[in-house]
Amino acid sequence: MRLSAPLRIAVSLLLVACLVAPASAFAYSNSDVLAHQKAAEAARKKAAAEQAKANDLLSQSKALEDRIDALEKELDSLGGQIATASERRRALDGEMATLRAEIETKQTEIAQCQSDYDARLGALNARADSVYRDGNWAWLEVLLSSKDLIDFFQRTEYVNLLIADDEAAAGELETTRSQLDALNAELNRALESLSAKRAEVKAQEESLLGMQASRDAKRDATQTARNAKAALLAQTKKNIARLKALALAEEQESARIANLLKNSGSHGSGKYAGTFQWPTPGHTRITSPFGYRIHPILKVRKLHTGIDIGAPLGARIVAAGKGTVIFAGYNGGYGNFTMIDHGNGLVSCYAHQSRILVKKGQTVTAGTQIGNVGSTGLSTGPHLHFEVRVNGIPTNPMNYL
Repeated sequence: MRLSAPLRIAVSLLLVACLVAPASAFAYSNSDVLAHQKAAEAARKKAAAEQAKANDLLSQSKALEDRIDALEKELDSLGGQIATASERRRALDGEMATLRAEIETKQTEIAQCQSDYDARLGALNARADSVYRDGNWAWLEVLLSSKDLIDFFQRTEYVNLLIADDEAAAGELETTRSQLDALNAELNRALESLSAKRAEVKAQEESLLGMQASRDAKRDATQTARNAKAALLAQTKKNIARLKALALAEEQESARIANLLKNSGSHGSGKYAGTFQWPTPGHTRITSPFGYRIHPILKVRKLHTGIDIGAPLGARIVAAGKGTVIFAGYNGGYGNFTMIDHGNGLVSCYAHQSRILVKKGQTVTAGTQIGNVGSTGLSTGPHLHFEVRVNGIPTNPMNYL
């Protein structure tokens, strides 16, 4: 929801006032505390909402990136399949052209063979008709009309040659018939092969068209995913910019606390007689230690001013040592917040509480319950953010525990 211009100016003035106001202004005026609590609560809710949006957008962007990668791999695969199918189509066209040439050759051979067969059959039929009409007496008449013995033998040889020629013609006719049958069989096989190739070409064409359509669809889907990703990233950048401002405000809260301690707490060497008691009895897992780390929002190296102790919602929080409560209330990004002055400039801080059980000015001893673990302020889940400051400057709490 966008704030109106007057309201944005009012909020800005309030933030500036919080930053430049003297330390004595904090927690001393009920109206100031209430105004600060309201502004801090609004900032906390906005930060949480923006963080959720950014996380959701980043998650969607990652999913879209995975989708784009998958689509590009599918496109690469389809490109290879299309190339293979196109090559196979060209090969089939060549095979069909070869088969057509073979068929034309065989058809020519069959026509020639058929012509030879018909001629031989006609000649043989004519001879058979003559023999049938005249019978074997025709051969006998030829022999009996011989003039002498020599002529008889010559006529006999002639008759034998005619008979042998008829037998040879019959044999050649049978051979030609066999060749004609073989050529027809080869032609039929070639025609069947050509028909099969035509069917294969048709199937290959349909497959190729299907793959090309799928490729075009995947290209469109990839471009759509890229456009969606670009839009998400643009929105994410806007959200991150807002979150950076909120994160900077959180750091300013820390600086303001240091200023508050400097002006209202004790001063000294920071030494403490003995050691601090662990602030969350039964829960000792440190989820984030003291020191420099990569800020989860700013993505730059920043100082984490305390330790985060993982504990369930409502777990007990106790005073680490004897001292006086110098602040107990809501404090911006720290949420429900308590500070205990242990003297000598040493102060312990307890942030993100679900409930505060002490008041400003109250004296506590080590082990006194001061609140319960929560997730108020700028927090991603239930835990205790525990700080130790010397003269307002954060120091490693592990040196005192």
